[in-house]
Amino acid sequence: MTKIEKIIKEKEGKNFVFVPNQSFYDGMKINQKRWGQIYRGEIEPNVSELKSIVAFFEIPLTELI
Repeated sequence: MTKIEKIIKEKEGKNFVFVPNQSFYDGMKINQKRWGQIYRGEIEPNVSELKSIVAFFEIPLTELI
């Protein structure tokens, strides 16, 4: 399980259901294919993607490093 998967699972346990939609991808500036690769741990996110992820999930950057 990747760090992003763990964060999403923790958030889902707190009355949050994560279902990415087009506005999520647009807001994150990460396309659907790339998000899937990052989520599955196939590739590492770049700095701007990390910033978008921590802002969306409201977590400290250190949780993803």
